[in-house]
Amino acid sequence: MVGLFKELCKGPVVVVDDGIDDEPQIKQLIKEIESNNLPVLGFKTIADARNKLNGILFSNFFIIDWRMDDTKGEKPLEVQTGTTGEAMLEQEVMDLIREFQKICLAPIFILSNFNTEDIVSKLKVAGIITDGKNYVFVENKNVLCTTHGSLVAKIETWIKESPHIYLAKCWTNEWLSRNTKIFWDLFDINHSWPVSFYHSFKKDGVDPILALRDTIFQLVSSEISLSLVDETLLNLDIEEDDVESLKKLYTRLVYICNDDIKKEIRPGDIFKKDNSYYLNIRPECDTTTRADPDPEIYLLKGDVKAHSDVNYKSPYGILERENQIVMLFLDGNDIVVFDKRKLSQGNYSKWKDYKICRVATPFITKYRHSYSSYLGRFGVPSYPIQIVDSIFKNKKPSS
Repeated sequence: MVGLFKELCKGPVVVVDDGIDDEPQIKQLIKEIESNNLPVLGFKTIADARNKLNGILFSNFFIIDWRMDDTKGEKPLEVQTGTTGEAMLEQEVMDLIREFQKICLAPIFILSNFNTEDIVSKLKVAGIITDGKNYVFVENKNVLCTTHGSLVAKIETWIKESPHIYLAKCWTNEWLSRNTKIFWDLFDINHSWPVSFYHSFKKDGVDPILALRDTIFQLVSSEISLSLVDETLLNLDIEEDDVESLKKLYTRLVYICNDDIKKEIRPGDIFKKDNSYYLNIRPECDTTTRADPDPEIYLLKGDVKAHSDVNYKSPYGILERENQIVMLFLDGNDIVVFDKRKLSQGNYSKWKDYKICRVATPFITKYRHSYSSYLGRFGVPSYPIQIVDSIFKNKKPSS
């Protein structure tokens, strides 16, 4: 197998150090990085790096000097000297680390010739964790810069020991390449394809921007196979999962909670009013059209239920009745049951302030399909209880 560093690390490397031009140690490290055919984006000051953060997405890794001296101009001169000045400079470094972590999934190497344990302690107090399988590494500057291969070896070990990072790098690299390919394919076919699709979607009565998003996502995702993923790096023995963390993981998979959901109406929107929950089950083509600024939404009512109210049979899990949609961990509740028989209608303007989250795909697709099947039963009477009892009462098991 090709080394993980060469296979997965394909973006620029960010180096923030005031000694880029004249310090032998950092110059040697940059030379090693460039020998691996990676571009280096060098910044002499924290201010310069911060101003260009938006231009360094998908960076491979981030290297920063713990004690930046060339920060004059960022802080008044009188606070840049003595203990107070050192604390201010260290705070600048930690602030930049936090900002970088928001935009990039990459390891951060803090270099210093000072006591590394002291730096780790300060980072811990500031809430920046360095131990275990985290992203921040505090390294002796002289050792990392002058020991050939040390940086590459640390990154390879980090990737191997973190399935989260390994999969993230595999996914990001393939997504970027497939995304570029799809856009070139569409451009070669029709230079104005976004305009053509936009008008077609608008004519169909759906939100053209949302439809464009879904179309592009479908095209790109259909070509991502992750066939080069080495399963041995994912099929690892781990400690027994913490139940609470699994609950949070499931919640993150099923429910979307961000400000963007406030800007649009989609099937799967969940509202909370008077201690009850309401699920918008109306199809997207009806609820996202821009022709109607205040469309009507179809809401199924849901309520928190006790565990005894839900049919649970291990190992089959939760068994939903025909008239139920059962959701777990919604809004911090173990079980919320939506009743398909309790459908109400109302204009979105009267409900938008009660929206708390949205059910993610493919879960909302499953719920919509189950509700459509339930509606399809109209006109066909259900079996009376007397008939059901007569079939299953006192019947001998089949031989």
